[in-house]
Amino acid sequence: MCEYLHTNIIAGTNAILPTHTVGNDHTPKLPKDLETLIQHYRFLNRVLHSIRLLRKHPHTLSSSHDRKWSNYLIRLNNIFNLNQSIFSSAPVLPSSLLSCRTDNFNYLFRTLSHASKLLRGLHLLKEKEFQDFSIKAHLASRDQNFDTDISSFINSALSHSRRRIVLNRVFIDHPIAPQLLTDPKDVSDAVVNHFQNAVPIKSSPPSHISALPNRWRSEYSPMDSVSPDIYSSLLSPPSLEEWLSTVSSIPNGKAPSPSMITYEMLKHLGPITNSLLLILIRKCFTSADIPDLWRQAMLFYNRLSTILAAHNVLKGGNFAGLPGGTCRDLIITLESIIHDANHNNSPLWILSQDISKVFDSVNLTMLKFALERIRLPAITIMLILSLFMNHSNWVFTAHGETSSYRVRIGIDQGEVISPLLWVIYIDPLLTVLKNEMLDPYILHSPSLLSTDAVSIPDISINNLVFMDDSTLISSSKAGLEHMLSITEEFYLLNNTSANHQKYVLISNSLPLTTTSTILPVEFHLS
Repeated sequence: MCEYLHTNIIAGTNAILPTHTVGNDHTPKLPKDLETLIQHYRFLNRVLHSIRLLRKHPHTLSSSHDRKWSNYLIRLNNIFNLNQSIFSSAPVLPSSLLSCRTDNFNYLFRTLSHASKLLRGLHLLKEKEFQDFSIKAHLASRDQNFDTDISSFINSALSHSRRRIVLNRVFIDHPIAPQLLTDPKDVSDAVVNHFQNAVPIKSSPPSHISALPNRWRSEYSPMDSVSPDIYSSLLSPPSLEEWLSTVSSIPNGKAPSPSMITYEMLKHLGPITNSLLLILIRKCFTSADIPDLWRQAMLFYNRLSTILAAHNVLKGGNFAGLPGGTCRDLIITLESIIHDANHNNSPLWILSQDISKVFDSVNLTMLKFALERIRLPAITIMLILSLFMNHSNWVFTAHGETSSYRVRIGIDQGEVISPLLWVIYIDPLLTVLKNEMLDPYILHSPSLLSTDAVSIPDISINNLVFMDDSTLISSSKAGLEHMLSITEEFYLLNNTSANHQKYVLISNSLPLTTTSTILPVEFHLS
């Protein structure tokens, strides 16, 4: 049934839905004087083409040519008058084409040809001036938008997007024997090897949480604050109304999953196909398995994220992927901390972390532990893991598809539930950081907001996280070292690669130097 639906949806889409080419949708508006100059140049060339034909076939000259020439003559003289800067004197044109037969239109042809070249030169000059001015104006506008209108900045930056990468050769940058691979099989083998090993597997997690280090064994234990009963409706058979509501709410323009079925295709399904698809979805929920051809979990994601948010299951403070989750509050909090530290001259240490290939490095065993931690039912965990277990990929190259290869680690970045799974995956780390605070930054409430009757408590903050963007905050170097020790231990346990070269440290407690040289800061981790 799955193959039948998949085949017919793809075939129906190719037959009915229109296709379009995606490219640069930005068309610059030319200034009025340049548009007028282009029109003059094109008109002059059309007249020149007519004269060229008369030179070649003079016997075709008729009274109709002369009548047209009377109108042409008025417009040509007007063009010469409007562009006196390039015409030292207005060209003298005959009042009738009949008089031009004596020299076979040679004088008229030379006069118009010279005028055309002068107009072409002026056109190129004005166009170059406009391009230079336009580039400078757009750069200035983009720089201003970066500070005042980030939405316009992003739209401007993406006005010309590269939608295709041609992979027809591979360069191996070896220090001794560099290679350029062009043979299709060599390219295919190199591409498969790269993608299959892009995330190195440095360690294997234990098969049970009892074998984890003490700190993590306790944190990965099922949470006492969560009741399994909150998930009772998670895998209940969805109704047709819920399915149609889910489909109508999903965005357009997203890359298709490995099934090659886009959200736009689902929105155009008829009643019969929707009913058949609902039967398949209910079967997936019942069997806790999703077919390889159809690994999409939008409806399941909507249910799970709503439950997690409603019952405040996740304690780490990373609310990406949850209803209402936004980075706005975190940005305001960080800005408030920096302002408070500057105003009160309080010591502040901020470290921005960078994690390489977040989704690609997720270990399914550790993901299973994280799902068990929030007391998800076993059948639900099986359904989630079925999205990524025994998973094969292939890569499109200029020579066709590569052979399929087994995905050794990770979850799909294009899968709708993956961001939520990452939030669940990293919640044990954030909870440990929250429970084991050492010298956090304490954000005091302004005195104007506090009264004798109402006391607003201070806020202790040691990290701000949204999705995979993590910022550690402390009032001392020792506190920052303590958190770094915890994060490095977690990353090692979960096979997560931290990109230390992209870490950014900000502090008002570093010694000032009189030179432009930035002194290194050493951290001692336990």
